[in-house]
Amino acid sequence: MGSSYSVICKDCGTKYQINEGRGFFFHKLRCDVCGREREVQFHDLGDLHLRFVKGLPGPYCLASMESDKKIQQEYPGESLTESRYHAEVEVLMEACKCGGNFRFKAPPRCPNCKSTKFDLDPNSGMIMYD
Repeated sequence: MGSSYSVICKDCGTKYQINEGRGFFFHKLRCDVCGREREVQFHDLGDLHLRFVKGLPGPYCLASMESDKKIQQEYPGESLTESRYHAEVEVLMEACKCGGNFRFKAPPRCPNCKSTKFDLDPNSGMIMYD
Protein backbone atom coordinates (compact mmCIF):
# COMPACT_ATOMS: atom_id res chain seq x y z
CA MET A 1 0.00 0.00 0.00
CA GLY A 2 1.25 3.46 -0.82
CA SER A 3 0.51 6.92 0.44
CA SER A 4 0.39 10.39 -1.05
CA TYR A 5 0.71 13.59 0.95
CA SER A 6 1.36 17.30 0.46
CA VAL A 7 4.56 18.94 1.59
CA ILE A 8 6.20 22.37 1.54
CA CYS A 9 9.85 22.70 0.50
CA LYS A 10 11.98 24.13 3.31
CA ASP A 11 14.33 25.82 0.82
CA CYS A 12 12.01 27.51 -1.69
CA GLY A 13 8.47 27.21 -0.27
CA THR A 14 7.05 25.20 -3.19
CA LYS A 15 4.06 22.99 -2.32
CA TYR A 16 4.07 19.54 -3.94
CA GLN A 17 2.85 15.95 -3.55
CA ILE A 18 5.01 13.06 -2.42
CA ASN A 19 4.01 9.50 -3.30
CA GLU A 20 5.60 6.75 -1.23
CA GLY A 21 5.35 3.00 -1.12
CA ARG A 22 4.00 0.53 -3.57
CA GLY A 23 0.77 -0.60 -5.08
CA PHE A 24 -0.76 -4.04 -5.19
CA PHE A 25 0.50 -4.60 -8.74
CA PHE A 26 3.24 -2.02 -9.32
CA HIS A 27 6.36 -0.44 -7.85
CA LYS A 28 6.98 3.30 -7.73
CA LEU A 29 10.61 4.32 -8.20
CA ARG A 30 12.07 7.81 -8.04
CA CYS A 31 14.93 9.46 -9.96
CA ASP A 32 18.03 9.85 -7.82
CA VAL A 33 18.82 13.26 -9.37
CA CYS A 34 15.56 15.14 -10.03
CA GLY A 35 13.00 13.15 -8.01
CA ARG A 36 10.69 12.35 -10.97
CA GLU A 37 8.56 9.26 -10.32
CA ARG A 38 8.05 6.25 -12.54
CA GLU A 39 5.86 3.21 -12.03
CA VAL A 40 6.68 -0.26 -13.23
CA GLN A 41 3.92 -2.88 -13.43
CA PHE A 42 4.66 -6.37 -12.13
CA HIS A 43 3.45 -7.97 -15.36
CA ASP A 44 6.08 -5.91 -17.24
CA LEU A 45 8.81 -7.48 -15.07
CA GLY A 46 7.86 -11.04 -16.08
CA ASP A 47 10.04 -13.78 -14.58
CA LEU A 48 11.94 -11.28 -12.47
CA HIS A 49 8.85 -10.58 -10.39
CA LEU A 50 7.90 -14.27 -10.28
CA ARG A 51 11.34 -15.10 -8.88
CA PHE A 52 10.91 -12.45 -6.19
CA VAL A 53 7.46 -13.74 -5.19
CA LYS A 54 8.81 -17.29 -5.09
CA GLY A 55 11.29 -16.26 -2.38
CA LEU A 56 8.80 -14.46 -0.14
CA PRO A 57 7.79 -16.11 3.15
CA GLY A 58 4.13 -15.31 2.40
CA PRO A 59 2.05 -13.39 -0.12
CA TYR A 60 3.25 -10.04 -1.45
CA CYS A 61 -0.12 -8.56 -0.50
CA LEU A 62 -3.68 -9.68 0.19
CA ALA A 63 -4.88 -8.73 -3.30
CA SER A 64 -2.46 -11.22 -4.89
CA MET A 65 -2.51 -13.87 -2.16
CA GLU A 66 -3.93 -16.69 -4.28
CA SER A 67 -1.68 -16.13 -7.30
CA ASP A 68 1.36 -15.63 -5.03
CA LYS A 69 0.68 -18.97 -3.32
CA LYS A 70 0.51 -20.69 -6.69
CA ILE A 71 3.77 -19.05 -7.80
CA GLN A 72 5.51 -20.10 -4.57
CA GLN A 73 4.35 -23.71 -4.99
CA GLU A 74 4.71 -24.16 -8.75
CA TYR A 75 7.14 -21.67 -10.29
CA PRO A 76 10.28 -23.62 -11.23
CA GLY A 77 12.70 -20.68 -11.34
CA GLU A 78 15.27 -19.65 -8.75
CA SER A 79 14.03 -17.28 -6.06
CA LEU A 80 15.44 -13.77 -5.49
CA THR A 81 16.06 -11.82 -2.30
CA GLU A 82 14.44 -8.40 -2.07
CA SER A 83 17.77 -6.57 -2.37
CA ARG A 84 18.79 -8.51 -5.49
CA TYR A 85 15.32 -8.05 -6.95
CA HIS A 86 15.45 -4.28 -6.37
CA ALA A 87 18.91 -4.09 -7.96
CA GLU A 88 17.76 -6.01 -11.04
CA VAL A 89 14.58 -3.93 -11.43
CA GLU A 90 16.63 -0.73 -11.24
CA VAL A 91 18.95 -2.00 -14.00
CA LEU A 92 15.93 -2.60 -16.26
CA MET A 93 14.61 0.95 -15.86
CA GLU A 94 15.45 3.43 -18.61
CA ALA A 95 17.42 6.46 -17.47
CA CYS A 96 15.45 9.55 -16.49
CA LYS A 97 15.26 12.48 -18.93
CA CYS A 98 17.61 14.40 -16.58
CA GLY A 99 20.25 11.66 -16.83
CA GLY A 100 19.60 10.21 -13.38
CA ASN A 101 18.54 6.67 -12.53
CA PHE A 102 15.26 5.41 -11.10
CA ARG A 103 15.80 3.87 -7.67
CA PHE A 104 13.60 2.32 -4.99
CA LYS A 105 15.23 4.38 -2.24
CA ALA A 106 15.87 7.74 -3.94
CA PRO A 107 14.59 10.58 -1.74
CA PRO A 108 11.67 12.80 -2.73
CA ARG A 109 12.83 16.12 -4.21
CA CYS A 110 11.20 19.49 -4.68
CA PRO A 111 10.18 19.83 -8.36
CA ASN A 112 11.32 23.46 -8.30
CA CYS A 113 14.74 23.47 -6.56
CA LYS A 114 15.46 19.69 -6.13
CA SER A 115 15.88 20.02 -2.36
CA THR A 116 15.19 16.96 -0.22
CA LYS A 117 14.13 19.07 2.77
CA PHE A 118 10.41 19.54 3.37
CA ASP A 119 7.69 19.87 6.00
CA LEU A 120 4.27 18.27 5.87
CA ASP A 121 1.64 20.72 4.66
CA PRO A 122 -0.53 21.35 7.76
CA ASN A 123 -3.56 22.12 5.54
CA SER A 124 -3.56 18.76 3.78
CA GLY A 125 -4.15 15.12 4.67
CA MET A 126 -2.80 11.82 3.51
CA ILE A 127 -4.29 9.59 0.79
CA MET A 128 -3.68 5.84 0.75
CA TYR A 129 -3.53 4.08 -2.62
CA ASP A 130 -3.03 0.59 -3.95
